Amino acid sequence: MVAERVQQSKLASLGRLSASIAHEIRNPVGAMSHAGQLLRESTALGPEDRHLTNIIEKNAVRVSQIIESILQLSRRDTTRQERIELNGWLANFVQEFVATVQVDPASFRLQPEAGALDVQFDPTHLHQVAWNLCDNALKHAAAGGADAVVLRTGRIASTGRPFLEIADRGVGIDPAHAERIFEPFFTDKAGGTGLGLFISRELCQTNGALLAYEARGGGGSVFRVIFADPQRWE
Repeated sequence: MVAERVQQSKLASLGRLSASIAHEIRNPVGAMSHAGQLLRESTALGPEDRHLTNIIEKNAVRVSQIIESILQLSRRDTTRQERIELNGWLANFVQEFVATVQVDPASFRLQPEAGALDVQFDPTHLHQVAWNLCDNALKHAAAGGADAVVLRTGRIASTGRPFLEIADRGVGIDPAHAERIFEPFFTDKAGGTGLGLFISRELCQTNGALLAYEARGGGGSVFRVIFADPQRWE
């Protein structure tokens, strides 16, 4: 227990340091990005120069995404957990996600457990975790189309803990990388920050939940949020 508390203290200190550095970097990166945008608008630029300004802007956006992710991670210790009826919350979330991302509603299929399913979680954190997982699933879903992403709720048979599964029918994750996908800055796709799954797992742990991955039978991936034991808060 003492070792765990020492480790938590170290992580908290590291989080504060990372947040401070991110704050300091944000303004210079913003200035560089703005200067690159202004430069790209110049009529004197040739094709090679425009290619270079595109590289500047693309990487400035990526750095900004990393900074924002680090700042979100530094705020993970501030939780306001509430009792949430998961099935109703999930239906509203999918409507919002579909409207925001502008995809065919048929791309998502809900498989809720019958009846009410209460969980204890910070609503803002749950929204961020679900958004990250749905966004990843949609990007990796093979060819999109109907039922590209399946969201299922239920209870773990052995423990009674509620869960939320988000599954796709994409190419899946290379087994050689499966143990590393939750590591910070690990990514197997171009342009990714490698922080989405790491932050999602950290937010789950902050709320007493688990985030697990497994290969989906027949191809694809399944990410499962296993919520805290209801007996701990009822």
